[in-house]
Amino acid sequence: MTNFERTTDFPASVRLRLLELTEDLPRVLRPAVAPLVQRPGKGIRAALVEAAAAGSSARRSELVRLGALVELLHLASLVHDDVVDRAATRRGLPSAHEREGADVALLAGTACVALVGQEAADLGPRTAAAVSRCSANLALGQMMDVERAYDTELDAEDYVAMVVKKTGELFVLSCVLGAGSAGRDSSFVTAVAAFATEIGVCFQIQDDCKDFLPGDSGKPAGTDHKLGLYGLPTLHALRVRPAELEPLLLAPEMDATAVRRIRELVVASGGLDHAIGEARRHRESAFAALRPFEHEAAGKRLREVTDAVWMFS
Repeated sequence: MTNFERTTDFPASVRLRLLELTEDLPRVLRPAVAPLVQRPGKGIRAALVEAAAAGSSARRSELVRLGALVELLHLASLVHDDVVDRAATRRGLPSAHEREGADVALLAGTACVALVGQEAADLGPRTAAAVSRCSANLALGQMMDVERAYDTELDAEDYVAMVVKKTGELFVLSCVLGAGSAGRDSSFVTAVAAFATEIGVCFQIQDDCKDFLPGDSGKPAGTDHKLGLYGLPTLHALRVRPAELEPLLLAPEMDATAVRRIRELVVASGGLDHAIGEARRHRESAFAALRPFEHEAAGKRLREVTDAVWMFS
């Protein structure tokens, strides 16, 4: 019996399984990912795996492995995102490429994806196929994100299409794997996939709003703007006050004064309020997809997981 099978708490079991998986990385690559394993995030993707299987006879050990699998794939995407975005920190610590160098960070992220593939293959061909599709879509989403840099004319439809790939796909994978482990039929799988797509978009919009809310967002103010990555609040503001915002966003240098002015303009133009409204709309669409199953254990648990990470009143 492995360590994760001795622990009854699901999130703790997932963390232990993550530690087991990353111990298989080459020694030189482990320091690049160890801080992210030791300081886990919200664990929402693993929680969705468990929630989608609630009320079933799915094996707990399999759910833990699936939860660790989706969290490891998420971890790999964070390491790669930070290299591409040149992010200095992650979860309050220097990012992997800042500590170990970009080459090691990229290799570590790629090695984690390989570990995910090995684990998925061990869990069966359906899991392996689903993970493969998700990995490809995550990469496409990252490429779309890079291509949109400094695009002040990006519309909301293209933004959502990018977010569905970059963020939503991993939410979908989590729910589909949980449902598959529970042996649920195609109507349930279709419903939770639609739910997860909408929740992924909602979650990303919430993240976009953090720069415009009081408190510590976990990353230096203005990081995305300096990289030319505009979230939904800024994209909406660009439609309302382009003459004022565009010169600030496209300036060769962006100092603290410019960052504050951008924030003021986005909030004053209604960008934050618009984004919060869109987050609510996608959340309600997600719950609507679950309506046929809202009284079942899985439907209730999926809603509880969503409510636990909802930022707005």
